[in-house]
Amino acid sequence: MIFILTFSLVSVSGYRVDELFQLAQTRLSTIAIGTTICILTSMLVFPVWAGKELHLLITRNMEKLADSLDGCTAKFFDENGDMNKSDEDCGEKLNGYICVLNSKATEEAMANFARWEPAHGRFNFRHPWKQYLKIGAAMRDCACCVESLHSCINSEMEVPKFLKKNLSDVCKSLSCHCSKVLKESAATIKTMTRPSNTDFSVREMNFAAEELRNALKSLPNPLLLLPSSPPPGDAKVEEPTTNPSAVPLLQILPLATAISLLTEISARIERISNDVDELASLAEFNTASDEKSQKKQPNSVDKGEDETMKTLQED
Repeated sequence: MIFILTFSLVSVSGYRVDELFQLAQTRLSTIAIGTTICILTSMLVFPVWAGKELHLLITRNMEKLADSLDGCTAKFFDENGDMNKSDEDCGEKLNGYICVLNSKATEEAMANFARWEPAHGRFNFRHPWKQYLKIGAAMRDCACCVESLHSCINSEMEVPKFLKKNLSDVCKSLSCHCSKVLKESAATIKTMTRPSNTDFSVREMNFAAEELRNALKSLPNPLLLLPSSPPPGDAKVEEPTTNPSAVPLLQILPLATAISLLTEISARIERISNDVDELASLAEFNTASDEKSQKKQPNSVDKGEDETMKTLQED
């Protein structure tokens, strides 16, 4: 627009030849000054870094994915209808996985811009921006499973209540540990520090997944009742004798799907945790013990100064 306006002033206006060079010089100097002011303002006064925005986007999506997983599991095993009391908050948590699924283009654009940015803040010149894309892809894989888990909530098949009651605690425990690992990974990226209890949380998540498998094995064997079709050509068909503890297979399908999705989600969250650990090693994140030692050093210096002041006053 600026160059079109300059061309219009030169071509349409009745300036003389000696005044054209002066007009072009003033216009070029004005454009150069304006461009320099814009660059300095965007870099020094109000900086907007694509790398920082990508860093914050990954952490927000990870927290939304954890909240969405908790909300889907709680609503699926909700027996008293308590989740319907706060529809707005519950809806925002349940639909958090959608933001993760729709963030691929934004992440790739921010990563491309971040590669050309100079070193700023905690981000060095060769910061591993590609690792953020790898973490985002792993989160989208996990969000696909959460989307399938969300579809189990609206299933028309009603799962027997005694089955939900038997498996509710172990499923909620696994979901809680999965969201805990996700939130710890988000805190690791956000603070750029390696927590000391991440491996312990992953082991707890795997132990909860093993408990869920053991709970499935402890269910009685004559649980499923397959629908039987009468043989063709028989006029009289006797009613089949069924076990009272047997449940039709179609009623168990939503619960079986939810359990298999939870175990798959735990495996994919472990992959996300490994990718975050790889990012921490590539970007050289500080450990929690290093930060504690740095915080203790000023206190020790202050204590030493106080002791020297006391000794001088006593003398």
